[in-house]
Amino acid sequence: MRVTMLDDRPYMRPGGTGFGSSPMQQPWSGWAILLTINVVVFILQVMIDPGSLDSRFGNSLVGQWFAVDSEQISWLLPMQLITYQFFHGSVFHILVNALGLFFIGRALEPIIGRREIIGLYLVSGVVGAFFQLAFAMILPAHFAGPMVGASGAVFGFLGVLSRLFPQREMFLLLFFVLPVRLKLSWIFWGSFAIAIISIVIEIRSEVSDRTAHGAHLGGLLFGAFYVAALVRNGGLMRFLPGLPKVRFVSSDSAKGTEARQRGDWRKPKVVDADEVSGEDFISQEVDPILDKISKQGIHSLTERERKILEKARSKM
Repeated sequence: MRVTMLDDRPYMRPGGTGFGSSPMQQPWSGWAILLTINVVVFILQVMIDPGSLDSRFGNSLVGQWFAVDSEQISWLLPMQLITYQFFHGSVFHILVNALGLFFIGRALEPIIGRREIIGLYLVSGVVGAFFQLAFAMILPAHFAGPMVGASGAVFGFLGVLSRLFPQREMFLLLFFVLPVRLKLSWIFWGSFAIAIISIVIEIRSEVSDRTAHGAHLGGLLFGAFYVAALVRNGGLMRFLPGLPKVRFVSSDSAKGTEARQRGDWRKPKVVDADEVSGEDFISQEVDPILDKISKQGIHSLTERERKILEKARSKM
């Protein structure tokens, strides 16, 4: 079975609820909220603390109170692991991260849901910060210093999207000039290789390039790890209280809707992926589950539905 078999599904078409959906359909989607916060915070940063955008960053208000600074780790506040993700070091810095939030975030949110993508953003950023701090503690001469930016979170988004849909293709600007179309699996491994090579160059260089390559690597790896938790355990939001408990949804969407309206929750027939063709398995079992994720989020899936998705991924 190939992933391209999913290309004709409604949630994978331009204008649907998958890749290419219009951002105006959900103006307050999770990725849009995150992007807006980043832009507003940067505008306030420029107005109130312009010194945070140049070589005086370490002594600036942002550098002292909102950044994650490995040189002041004994004074690190828990809130700084969150706040550093919404400040940036330059116009170019926020521009790159904003583009990542826009293109990757809006492609990913219909798959995992609004609350899940916000949680993924925050946790990816925290994991990225810990990776950078670990490098700074081992090699302070090369990695120490204050850190800001949404890069760790954006790389987390990329890690999730590329591991969920490794054969899908995405346009990107190579060296910010040359438009190319690559499979997401290639982008993932290319980003991984670039992060590793950049860390090696940073270690061998006498002058730091002031880029948190450790945070990029941490976010990317967490995104890849997250996919397993997403399919098997329901992702991050299952750990938060107050979420609605969603009962089993029939795999026959029409009959399932009528059954839910009647309050009939009879268990539907189970279709084994090994007993039917790949296309039949997709249409009978995987399609309704992905439709459900698109409408209700990944946290709404039952254990059986997660096992079906896991089996489908193993066959792709």
